Amino acid sequence: MKRVLIFTALILAISQLSAQVIYVKKGANGNGTSWDQAMGLQQALLRAKAKDQIWVASGKYFTAKDSDRTKSFVVPDGVMMFGGFAGYEKSVDQRDPINNLTILSGEIGQPSKDDNAYTIVYTKNASSATVVDGFVIMGGSATGSASQNPLHHKGAGWYNDATNGTSSPSIRNCIFMDNIAREGAGIYNYASNGNCEPSIENCKFIRNLSDLDGGAVFNDGNNGKCSPHFINCFFEANEATYGAGMFNKADYGNAQPLVKNCVFVANVAYIRASGVYNDRTASSKGTCEAIMVGCRFEKNSSSVGNEISSRVGSFNFSGMENTNIKSSGY
Repeated sequence: MKRVLIFTALILAISQLSAQVIYVKKGANGNGTSWDQAMGLQQALLRAKAKDQIWVASGKYFTAKDSDRTKSFVVPDGVMMFGGFAGYEKSVDQRDPINNLTILSGEIGQPSKDDNAYTIVYTKNASSATVVDGFVIMGGSATGSASQNPLHHKGAGWYNDATNGTSSPSIRNCIFMDNIAREGAGIYNYASNGNCEPSIENCKFIRNLSDLDGGAVFNDGNNGKCSPHFINCFFEANEATYGAGMFNKADYGNAQPLVKNCVFVANVAYIRASGVYNDRTASSKGTCEAIMVGCRFEKNSSSVGNEISSRVGSFNFSGMENTNIKSSGY
């Protein structure tokens, strides 16, 4: 038994030693072993393995050097990616994401958004050990036809894909802004036959626009379970037809996000739910319920109903600062 424990400890020690920090600076072409030898971000993502950390210095990083709209920053499972460095730090705690803005941009073509990257960040079946912390994610344009690849019309800022698996990355201290899509312009969480449970904490969603549903966020429980956790997040000036802040859809599955201590300000729904919309058809037999705890709503507007609205189903909410919010029905 003692030999087994010693062997296990040795394996763990070797595993920890094999993990590395990869250093990234805009325009760099080094081997990534130090700030002086920093490399490009796409190179770092291709090299990184589980438990590696990618430290990214301030600057604007584009999904592609050419006009290929299909390219994204694909974050491998178990990789931790941190922004907000000036480019000399020796620990993650020394970075300053507010003053050292690190931007992941979809602006790869002309100044208009018509030729921008469809999806800026993509994760598929990523565990909670996958971390993205301290970035501005902006300029995605998922405005393609619904008959094309889903990444072409959903999740312009981030497409989190749990198809036939589990995808629960940890997203912290990020700003999603000025992304446009048909659905889920900021983040699209997709749980097709899987479990989609990302942790999204201390993030801001600003001026994201969806032609249809989910201006900032779309949580899709299609034949699976979609239950992301939004903690201390801020939603401002997002727009959509339904669910300007957040749109939840069960579709024979479960869509039950936890929305805790979040603020919704000046979001606009062209029809219903400037804050949160829960959508479940009577025949889908799914569960669609946003669990709202301690959230605040200010100056949001919609053509019909309240800031939280539902077609079929119910809401579970507590600690609201706006006492006029209630389930409106459809």
